[in-house]
Amino acid sequence: MTAAELEKDRDGVRRYAVPALEKGLDVIELLARSPDSLSMSAVATALDRTVSEIFRVMQCLESRAYVERDPESERYRLSMMLFNLAHTRPPTKALVSAATPVMDRIAASTMQSCHLAVMDDLRILVVAQVSAPTPMHYAVRLGAQFPVWETSSGLVLLAYQPEEARRGMIDRIMTVQSDVSREELEMRCSEALRTGCEVRTSAIVSGITNITYPIFNHQGRIAAVLTSPFLPQVHLDVSTEEASALIAAGTREISNALGHHPG
Repeated sequence: MTAAELEKDRDGVRRYAVPALEKGLDVIELLARSPDSLSMSAVATALDRTVSEIFRVMQCLESRAYVERDPESERYRLSMMLFNLAHTRPPTKALVSAATPVMDRIAASTMQSCHLAVMDDLRILVVAQVSAPTPMHYAVRLGAQFPVWETSSGLVLLAYQPEEARRGMIDRIMTVQSDVSREELEMRCSEALRTGCEVRTSAIVSGITNITYPIFNHQGRIAAVLTSPFLPQVHLDVSTEEASALIAAGTREISNALGHHPG
């Protein structure tokens, strides 16, 4: 084994270097962070590599359907492959399977869209979504990701983390953003724990009130959150309070299906 074949990871542990795999993962992570599709030259520039280094990596990722190329613009974006692979994991499959019929009923009863989100490091990931049965509605795209601190979904997921983990996450959040203070995050977490939910005007979309409740697994730990981005409309008979009660009951039903039985 040569010295070039060994590297140290972020914790200083010796590991084998696999350059081709590293390039592929770098490309995937870059495309995941990018809000827009990227040309091959843009990918190479962002990763400080030559186009020739990136070419074969992109060819492989495209042939395996991890990335998609627009034939007209020649720009690349991630496919849904990683999202679909994640959904084959038993915990996610069980969660979505338990939640989907409940979400269908909630959307039909409230005339509002709703979505299921899980924690993904300092972001949330929407793993299930049901649109309102009305001609005009607001809905969050399946597979969408948002920073934890920007959404009620993220706030409730953060609030219900074990205390030490929550503090560590807030420490990390403070190093990567300046839009919200530690005091505000801690206050909202405390309020969510006290009330068991967050019902709050959206910080992203005007006119939307987010109604978010937690879902727990068989260990009593938070597994996901269910959020309805409530959009008031003329002739809508369901109030935010009524919608909130329906969502609270729905999340209890999903939690029970996952084996959560509070004492």
